[in-house]
Parts: sequence; C-alpha cells; structure tokens
Amino acid sequence: MAKASGGSEKEGAADFSADFGRLAAEMLENAKARPIHPLMAHPAAAMAAATAVGIGFSTQMAGAFFGALQGAFEATSRIAEALDETPPQAAKPEVRIKPENIRPAAVRKAKLSIVAAEEPKAQVAKKPVSRAKKADDLKLISGIGPKLEQVLNARGIRTFAAIAAWSDAEAAGVDADLGFDGRIARDDWRGQAKALAAKGRK
Repeated sequence: MAKASGGSEKEGAADFSADFGRLAAEMLENAKARPIHPLMAHPAAAMAAATAVGIGFSTQMAGAFFGALQGAFEATSRIAEALDETPPQAAKPEVRIKPENIRPAAVRKAKLSIVAAEEPKAQVAKKPVSRAKKADDLKLISGIGPKLEQVLNARGIRTFAAIAAWSDAEAAGVDADLGFDGRIARDDWRGQAKALAAKGRK
C-alpha cells in the first residue's frame, strides 16, 4: 500500500510537470501570434511604464493609509470631546474701567543722601597760611580773573608768595586739576607772582 501511494505521488508530479510544460508551450505559441504593445517593445520603455504604474499604485495606497489615519484621529478627538466632563467656559463679564475709579499707585519715597565724589587730585603742597595775613589781589597776575581768584582762594592759595613757591610738579598738578592745558606755564604765573611779591615787600 505504501508502494502504491508512493507511485501515485510520482505519477501526479509527472502529470503536473507535463501539464505545466504544455501550458508554457501554448503561451509561447500564443505570444508569437499576438503583437506586443509598443510601450513594451523596448526594455527601457517597459521599465518606465512599470515604474509609472508602480508609483501611481503606491500613491493611491499612501493616500488611502493617510486618509484612514486622519479619520482615526478625528474619531479619537470626537470621543475625547464626548468624554470630557469639564463644563464649557462661561462668558466673561465685560469690564469697563473708568478713569475716576483708578487709584494712583502709592509711591514710596526713597531716602537719598548726597555723597561728595572724591576726585583724585595731584598733591599740591600748601604752605601754611595764617588767616590774619592779608590776601593778595591775585587778579594782578595776567590770566587770573575774579572767578579764578575765588577758586584759588578756596584752595588756600591767597598770596603771590604761595604761587611763586610752586615747583614744576605742583604747577602742573594745579593746571591739570583746573583743566587749563598748560595755561599756568604759558602765562608764567610763577614768574609774575615772584615779581609782584618782590614789589609788595618794598
């Protein structure tokens, strides 16, 4: 029995291969009889046509997929809205602000203190001047006017002798402090002060 079933299987396989061979032969004969479409005659044209068909098919499939995805998202959002238990937002009352109802903000007054800024000044050696001694009229020096005399007096410079006693560094320091750009040296304040001090002694 086993041999009989094995033999029938071999016969079936032989029949199938024979049938397949006959079918292939018929297809070849029919292919010769049927003309080939002009697009399929050239291999490159056949590939182009197949590619166009494939791209069209893939575009259709992508459109169907994305359409289904969009439908799923819309359905999900509708379900979420239905399940949402928060009440809809109530309309907010309209508020009208009138200028007379606005209170000015309280302004806190800051405590300010005035602090004198210390400017670095060149050290001018001030000769001790006694207050009892009469101040000279510094306006007699060419280049010193009433305002400048007041500034010099405020610095403790009241006499011709004080100006005549300045060293080069002291004169340059006072010149820099007053922003004169070398005016003291140009006008020769020290020379004029020496001459005026000598006149005053006579």
